[in-house]
Amino acid sequence: MKLNKLARNLALVGIGTQLVGAALAQSTAPVQKVEKVEVTGSSIKRVNQNALPLQVITADEIRNSGSQTAEDLLNSLGENSANVDNSVSRNSVFGADQDRLTGGSSFANLRGLGPTGTLVLLNGRRVSTHGMSGGAVDLNAIPIEAVERVEVLKDGASAIYGTDAIGGVINFILKKNYQGAALRVNLTNPMQAGGGQTKRASISGGYGSMEKDRFNVMGSFTMDRNTILRGYDREWATGFNPAWGLSPDTTSAPHANIIASAGTALTSAGTTVGTGDPTKFTNLNLLAYRNQCDQLPGGVPLAPNITLWDKFGYTKANSQYRCATDYGRLFMLTPPKEGYNALARATFAVTGTDTAFVEFNGSRTDVRSEFTPYQFSTSTNAITNYPVNGPYYLNMKALIGANDFDPTKPIAYRLRMSDWGYRTVENRSENKRLAAGLDGEVFGYDYKLGVSKGEAKGSSYLHDGYAYTQKLVDLLSSGKYNPFLLPGQSQTPEVMQMIEASKARGRIFGGKTKVTQFDGGLSGSLMKLPAGSLDFAVGFDYRKEFYGFSGSEEASIACRDTFSAANLLVKNAVMGCASNARSPDQERTIKAAYAELLVPVFKNLELQLAVRTDKYSQIGNTTNPKVAFKFTPVPGLLFRGSANTGFRAPTPQQLNLGMLENTLTGVFNDPVRCPTDPTQCARSGVLYRTGGNPLLKPEESKQATFGVVYEPMSNMQLFADYWQVKLDDRIRTLSVTQMITNYDLFKDNFVRDPATGNVSYIQAGWVNAASSETKGLDMGAVFTSSLEGGRLTAKLNLTKMISHKERLIDTAPLVQYVGKWSSTTLYLPWKGSASLAYKKGSFNTTLSATYKDGYDDEDMSGYRSTGETKRTIGSYTTFNLFTTYSGIKNLSITGGIVNLFDKQPPFTWHNVDSVIGAGWDPRVADPRGRTLSVSAKYEFF
Repeated sequence: MKLNKLARNLALVGIGTQLVGAALAQSTAPVQKVEKVEVTGSSIKRVNQNALPLQVITADEIRNSGSQTAEDLLNSLGENSANVDNSVSRNSVFGADQDRLTGGSSFANLRGLGPTGTLVLLNGRRVSTHGMSGGAVDLNAIPIEAVERVEVLKDGASAIYGTDAIGGVINFILKKNYQGAALRVNLTNPMQAGGGQTKRASISGGYGSMEKDRFNVMGSFTMDRNTILRGYDREWATGFNPAWGLSPDTTSAPHANIIASAGTALTSAGTTVGTGDPTKFTNLNLLAYRNQCDQLPGGVPLAPNITLWDKFGYTKANSQYRCATDYGRLFMLTPPKEGYNALARATFAVTGTDTAFVEFNGSRTDVRSEFTPYQFSTSTNAITNYPVNGPYYLNMKALIGANDFDPTKPIAYRLRMSDWGYRTVENRSENKRLAAGLDGEVFGYDYKLGVSKGEAKGSSYLHDGYAYTQKLVDLLSSGKYNPFLLPGQSQTPEVMQMIEASKARGRIFGGKTKVTQFDGGLSGSLMKLPAGSLDFAVGFDYRKEFYGFSGSEEASIACRDTFSAANLLVKNAVMGCASNARSPDQERTIKAAYAELLVPVFKNLELQLAVRTDKYSQIGNTTNPKVAFKFTPVPGLLFRGSANTGFRAPTPQQLNLGMLENTLTGVFNDPVRCPTDPTQCARSGVLYRTGGNPLLKPEESKQATFGVVYEPMSNMQLFADYWQVKLDDRIRTLSVTQMITNYDLFKDNFVRDPATGNVSYIQAGWVNAASSETKGLDMGAVFTSSLEGGRLTAKLNLTKMISHKERLIDTAPLVQYVGKWSSTTLYLPWKGSASLAYKKGSFNTTLSATYKDGYDDEDMSGYRSTGETKRTIGSYTTFNLFTTYSGIKNLSITGGIVNLFDKQPPFTWHNVDSVIGAGWDPRVADPRGRTLSVSAKYEFF
């Protein structure tokens, strides 16, 4: 209300000042007609736009920085936070089930406010959100080869574009008037052995001149191929580094661990081994006894966990003679990808002032996710225990002197299903969009009309590594399968055929989003005043959005976490896949109207006043104003600032995704019961529930910026902008890990059995977190100069994250996250980029650098009681060097090196369970190392 009142008062002041100035004016100087343009952040065409904190990145700058994709580009920008919204981190099997709907996708995350708080536009208009998540635009759908420039508005723009532009706007502007034809090919190849290669080929062509022929028709097609880079390809990519405090939190191995279970060879009481040690061991492994855990691929000893994870229930009794799996090394570092992008556009001059266009763009991206082999325990169904008469029965009493081992009983064990291979899921994302529009002049005013329809589909397919539950049980109970393979051994051909026959493949779930938009606007001058023109813009926006998600329960695959007797009765039950309940088909409409006023109060003071009202079906109305100013007290010095509000409605998926029950990966230590009841320590198989929350409220925000631009000389510009965003009722998905870590805050979400007091299940999922407050400073410089007959250009862009505080519930204190490890977004104290480019004759060379500040590593005090529990992760700086040569007619060749000095990712001791990447963090670092990139472009005329 206060902001609305301020906007009205400023408008009256500005208009009143101009009316007084007009009455006192004796004469009016002739106005020279100059070309005005519309840029991101305003609907009014104008000559000078530097009142906005807008960063413009050209296609040449993208190419010469080494960026191959829109994701690469955004990762280098200081205002885009280091987050899990990239194609590697999103391929998680450990996160909340909602997160698994975004596998292989990549999202923007300006200011760390989440993908749904960043508005991504294509030529100034919306595109469909990701087909499965329904929350944000997948950057894989952007045809980066057809991009002419990218405009990044580092300011809230809800009053201009819609309620969800809280963190800012990224507008990808495509080429619109292309003539000729060109073929471009590109190859990048890491110089260290392994995968990670990328290939790209694109062809584009256009015909017709808008100036001469009054039309232009153009099109382009791009094809991408990326190969997988695995943890085994990089020595530093390991989850087993005990000397540095890192060991995998897993109790399974490729050689099965024998576990204590009632009625089996190793009873719940355990067994002593040999003489002289009274310890009753509750887990046995022949390779661990022989110190040979690492003799099988991915195998490591579990003994280091006795000290590194002692608060998680690891003890000498359950860990000394047990092997584990270095699942950090088994994860992929970069995913394999196939992508196709097509663009077609026709532009026509209808009259001397009116232009029409029709545009189509489509894409398909296939990204394959690889996860570690699944793990299971036979204790969930006694029929799967290894039978006494089986040919591979291990008599641990005879082999290692396990005194209380009873060889007349079956063996219960826990196994990593290495023989089934990596769990592999293929994620397909398809996008298409048809848009048409008309813009020009009418009665001296600029107008624009547009209509567009977009659709995005997303699907996930099981490709390898998953088994039908009944077929797996049949194989295990037969005794033919050997769970105790020793180094050099393998399964029999008959068993390998049975394994292959047990594998589940096919579509597991999928979703679809649609957006139909009709928009229009009118802008121009209301009157000429002494300080300039009083300009306005008015417009409307009508959208209809659709979201639907099939859910795994509607597929021919029913995901289950154990092969219990109950799960065996489920048709087409599959072990270990990520299930999600369906979301019913939903439509909602958004009707909006906006107005904008550009008020020249004085010659050196200009106000931008804007207001927009949006009406969401099923959610309600919201009105969001914006006030901005530009003040130039002296030539070369400019002050700018803004204040505005925002409102983000929850997505249909967040509201209506069905409720689903799954089993927690890893072990659970009950904060209440574990200290007194050992059975509630290191407990496996704990259930948790996730799904939509129909009670979610919209997020509401308040933003403000204040900045200065200084030009000490004609070829240098310096700028700094302070910004802050306050969000209330922030929508967050809380993982089981977050709830366990913050048990005191979420103890009501731990549903307990009234009779025993043990946790029955944990309720996780979407909630309205209380609030967040974010503050930062953007700063930079641009310098250009002539040098030795060429042109030198230097650029610097830095973001200082001053503060980011959150509270998860109203009664919780605000917690500072800047410089701290978290499982979602890293709020790095400093992040930015710099470049130095020199162009002379046929050569154009660019040296660029990206800097990402260090931060506190994950606090391990909740995991271990001895040794080091806190440390700081080092900063990460990489340099890229690229040169383009265009001295051959119609041909330009670009060669360069990404990560010139082969900087390795900084070490972190966090594990894979909460964020992908053990020993390193894909939110910060590029795992490829020094990489050679070569491209060539040949133009046909």
